Amino acid sequence: MSVAHLSPGSRVWFFIADRPLNANEASQLNQTMTEFISGWKSHDSALSAGFELRWNALLTVAVDESVETPSGCSIDKVFRLLTDFTAATGIDFLNRLLLLVPEGESANVYTRQAATAAIESGELNENTLVADVMHTHLETYNAQPLQSFRNHWMGKQLLKQNA
Repeated sequence: MSVAHLSPGSRVWFFIADRPLNANEASQLNQTMTEFISGWKSHDSALSAGFELRWNALLTVAVDESVETPSGCSIDKVFRLLTDFTAATGIDFLNRLLLLVPEGESANVYTRQAATAAIESGELNENTLVADVMHTHLETYNAQPLQSFRNHWMGKQLLKQNA
């Protein structure tokens, strides 16, 4: 269930994996998410929702709030699902302090420490394009999924420290 069928005003949540998924892991996540999305409800009403795995590391979950608004409990179910997925696979989608740099069909994922080392080695610089996971709606994300590292919250902190 792709996010492509959803209204541009749909609400989005982003989850960066702590490393890119291989083909088997991506297939497992897609199956898990398809089953979840098809039965996702808020107060017994089906949600018009979708998901997308991009660059084998960025999971986008979206809900068309004009159809039905997700409740706090229904949103919590996504986090529980990903907690269970982490327990089963060892792939962590809940670390909010990661940086994702797309590389073709895949990506590099950096912790703060790894990003600092990548700046020092020249692998990352202020113009490196990184995933922008601060969007709240599908329309703005689709229009600009990437931003310069200098505009990313981690880039602002680390580039200033390494100046």
